[in-house]
Amino acid sequence: MKTLIKTVGTGPHGSKDLSVDQAREAAALMLDGRATPAQIGALLLAIRTKGEADTELEGFFQESRSRILSCSPAPPVLDALDIGDPYDGHIRTPGLAIPASLWAAHAGLKIVLHGYPDLPAKFGVGHTRVWEALGMSVTPWQKSLEVLDRHGIVVLSPCDFLPGWTALQDVRQELGLRTLLNTVEKSLNPLNARRMLTGYFHESLAPRLHALLRKVYPEQQVTLVSGSEGSVDLHAHRPTRFHPFFEDHSATPRTIAPPQYFPPLPELPARAETHADFVKSVLTDNTHPHYQLVRYQAAFFLWQGGHSADIPSALASLPDEYPSILPDGTPLTR
Repeated sequence: MKTLIKTVGTGPHGSKDLSVDQAREAAALMLDGRATPAQIGALLLAIRTKGEADTELEGFFQESRSRILSCSPAPPVLDALDIGDPYDGHIRTPGLAIPASLWAAHAGLKIVLHGYPDLPAKFGVGHTRVWEALGMSVTPWQKSLEVLDRHGIVVLSPCDFLPGWTALQDVRQELGLRTLLNTVEKSLNPLNARRMLTGYFHESLAPRLHALLRKVYPEQQVTLVSGSEGSVDLHAHRPTRFHPFFEDHSATPRTIAPPQYFPPLPELPARAETHADFVKSVLTDNTHPHYQLVRYQAAFFLWQGGHSADIPSALASLPDEYPSILPDGTPLTR
């Protein structure tokens, strides 16, 4: 590990990018617990200061994905949609992915969400915290296909599908900064879903990320979405940029505009219970100011998941109301 740190951390005139093989070696040392916390922090900070290279991201992807595939319960390609939202969650407004995923799953789409709580840089409210606040359990990885077939939706944790990743939490919390781990984890695709939606923030990096993910996932269809707080959530009051899977590394994003004016989402305290209350309200009250926005987000998922030719036909296929019960039988009450 010392040699790898020296490669990226010598300084502005001497630092070099890690090759794919070197980055994969670094990932293996970290995931196996063979690097000390000081070494892990030094490497992550050096790469952040230097700037993440595509080879470094690719190496971390290769090592992480090889470990996932070695014990995955899923086939090489699963007919489902993977939602790649930032693990550090939302800090200002509620996320749309969970209520929209529940609605899209009710309409027949299989959806995979994943996350891990209390991570930098935002330390916001992520999917696993909201899911548990709704009264449901994070799905055990080895039972995920069974649950996905029964409920149409699962929420997974790298505690199960990549334990070495969660062992890095303490170091990441002490650093308190975004690192290349933030980029990799949201696109780990633990069940090998055929279609992937991945959130991004910086438009200048989108073409590089899109090309990299196509290389890492040659059998998948990857779409990048520049949504709220770097998630795949469509903006309520302005167009959302996205790079669809059917365009080849285009540097120019497409945009998708809301069909009508939706009021801005409310600012909520960073408490999972408050975000869960939003999910319950928006799914059970068809007069809720964001009821139609969540339906539109669900239609976007159906389109991207291959269930509809476009958003209008997806909207037409959605039931008018969401049932008053969650997939595991938990009553959906406010």
